[in-house]
Amino acid sequence: MAPSQTPTRRQPGPTVRVLRRVIAIIIVVAFSSAAAGGIIVLLVDIGSETTFQVVSTTALTGASSVAAFCGATLLGRRGQWFGAVTIGLAAITLALSLWFLWGDPYADPFSTSFTDVLDQVLYSLIVVTAVASVCSLILLLASTRSWTVRIALALTLGLLALGTALTLITIWVETAWEYDWLTRVNGIVWILAALGVVVVPLSSLLLKTGTKPTAATQEGTVPHASATQSIASPGPSAASLHRLEAAARAEGITADELLDRLLETDGRPPSEPQT
Repeated sequence: MAPSQTPTRRQPGPTVRVLRRVIAIIIVVAFSSAAAGGIIVLLVDIGSETTFQVVSTTALTGASSVAAFCGATLLGRRGQWFGAVTIGLAAITLALSLWFLWGDPYADPFSTSFTDVLDQVLYSLIVVTAVASVCSLILLLASTRSWTVRIALALTLGLLALGTALTLITIWVETAWEYDWLTRVNGIVWILAALGVVVVPLSSLLLKTGTKPTAATQEGTVPHASATQSIASPGPSAASLHRLEAAARAEGITADELLDRLLETDGRPPSEPQT
């Protein structure tokens, strides 16, 4: 029986590798520039509003870079569409945050309700982007065929989605904070989601580590099986055994004794005449 071959992981194409490299360069350059600007303004003037804006820009760029990197890790894999969505959310959140930080979004000539909507949109984007980046890491780390891990992964992603929905309700519905049961449910859901975020990747890594000796054992059994097949060669036919027993009866001995006598002569096959 031919040895079973383990399926090889499909390598990402050249387009995906180039895209990953471009995203990594953009993240490094943007974060390095923001960090350099933050260090410079802290060394020059620490009490001005410009210093606060530059340092906040550094923090926002760093957080958005981490979120974009989490999404970029899924490019070229099964959940690459989710990684692309995470990168887009990180870019939109960073742009809106910088507008709030450096611009004047509250200068609305129409109504003050527009500023409240902008705040709700910004808070919603921050929550969704953070959850999406965490989900990207879980999808990357929890890559195993174990049904237990898959079920736990589905439950964790469901809890994260439910917690995000409950948080968005508290952001967009002003009276949501008046319901104590909603606050309790929201807290319980996020605690269970955080537990899944820790347990699922660790379980996946432990199962991967435990399956390596099994794979080695399976590979080691292949030559053993072939050796067993070579040892189990076909024995003498029924006609040969009948002739051996007839010759033994003619000599007045058993078949085993005759076989031993023939083998002890000079090692030649029984069919060869002795001189």
